[in-house]
Amino acid sequence: MNRSIHKIIDEQMRRWEMSKQNPPAEIKSLRTITISRECGSQGQEVAEKLARATGFDLFHNEILEAMIETSKNSRTLLETLDEKAMNVVDDIVANLVHEHHLWPDEYSKLLLRILNTIAKHGNAIILGRGANCALKKAAALKIRIVAPESLRREHIQNTRDMNFDDAQKLMVSTDANRTVFVKRYFNCDAADPANYDLILNTGTLSVDRTVEIIQCAIK
Repeated sequence: MNRSIHKIIDEQMRRWEMSKQNPPAEIKSLRTITISRECGSQGQEVAEKLARATGFDLFHNEILEAMIETSKNSRTLLETLDEKAMNVVDDIVANLVHEHHLWPDEYSKLLLRILNTIAKHGNAIILGRGANCALKKAAALKIRIVAPESLRREHIQNTRDMNFDDAQKLMVSTDANRTVFVKRYFNCDAADPANYDLILNTGTLSVDRTVEIIQCAIK
């Protein structure tokens, strides 16, 4: 595991343990945000700016995958919740498996538990990994970031120094892989607008304006 990622996870677990000992007063605003995005739509930039603006912790793919690896050998991360909350998470996972006719392997069960554990702690932004589907019934704001194909391809070309053809291939393959992942593990359609609370188009909205809209939505 990347050492900096390991450090991030350790620090996160310490914060969760502290909040377990000293639970915050009840907060009625939404405290968990999931962000799904089309490749090249600047979804990651939105998530990073939103994290800075809100002070929420950002959980992206690399951190989530490292958490899964950690949890294969230890339940410490999952046990940062109190017993009642842990039981709620277990019930949520069991209901998801039943309602969506899932056949979970070790990876998907850990992913479901980790995503729901993060949501229970709150003050979190979860980028990708089908979190909107895993947290379908949770008190979370579910966002989808989109943009016209031409603008997404141009953004990929500029940020990754790619030619037209390579950027097009990366965009198509990345979106396809994300769609397959969400379908495989959650039996969910990543492109279905019914799976989101807000769909924001960065072809017409700047990243800053997109962040402002999301901040208004969680108040």
